[in-house]
Amino acid sequence: MSDAEAIAYGSILMGAMSLILVLGFAYWLITVISHWRLFTKAGEKGWKSLIPVYTDYTLFKLVWNTKGFWIWFGSGVVTAAVSMLTTQYVMVEGQLTSVATGNIVTTAISFVASIVSLIWSAMMCLRMAIAYGKKPSFGIGLFLLPFIFKPILAFGSGEYQGPQA
Repeated sequence: MSDAEAIAYGSILMGAMSLILVLGFAYWLITVISHWRLFTKAGEKGWKSLIPVYTDYTLFKLVWNTKGFWIWFGSGVVTAAVSMLTTQYVMVEGQLTSVATGNIVTTAISFVASIVSLIWSAMMCLRMAIAYGKKPSFGIGLFLLPFIFKPILAFGSGEYQGPQA
């Protein structure tokens, strides 16, 4: 690869990374503003939307229960822990590569924990829609496209109706 090609490749890579950074920040900002509004609609303090895990805890408390949060959070921790403990990083031809070192048991544990986390996330979205006066189908939108449906829920006409048991 010539110097000119390397510079062009580096410029493209930096542009792509900058775009990802800007889009990630925009997504975060939309989420924080939406959560702030959802919290204030429910009588909670808006600043709770600024603290990452506490935001999720507050959402679970508002729309479902805190036991659901701990199941969701625990399954995420198990998935991450198993992944960290069963992944080894090695250099292959000058490239850092991850190699799974787990067995069928650790893979099954990680898979089940991931599925539990996914199911609990979907159930929380359905309960959030209902807690703010929307139909369960709106919850499907919250689950699949949260960056569109959370602002609609936050700034729309839906009113907070309480946790959904």
